[in-house]
Amino acid sequence: MNWTLLIPIIANYGLPLAEKLFTKWSSGSPPTQTDFDELRAAAQQTATDRMKAALSAAGIPLDDPRAAKLIALAV
Repeated sequence: MNWTLLIPIIANYGLPLAEKLFTKWSSGSPPTQTDFDELRAAAQQTATDRMKAALSAAGIPLDDPRAAKLIALAV
């Protein structure tokens, strides 16, 4: 996999999905249904989903007013 393939994926779906795809590609093993399911789920995540996950991982309640402001920005 080269930059010519990765750049459109990064631009359209974001770096986290492109990194997952690159890692799977680099492993050399044939893709499985589980691989496709994971990639599909990652591609369907919105910026809001990722922001909520990051806030939760940091231990910040989603009903905190500051969290609500950050979630609103992730559109």
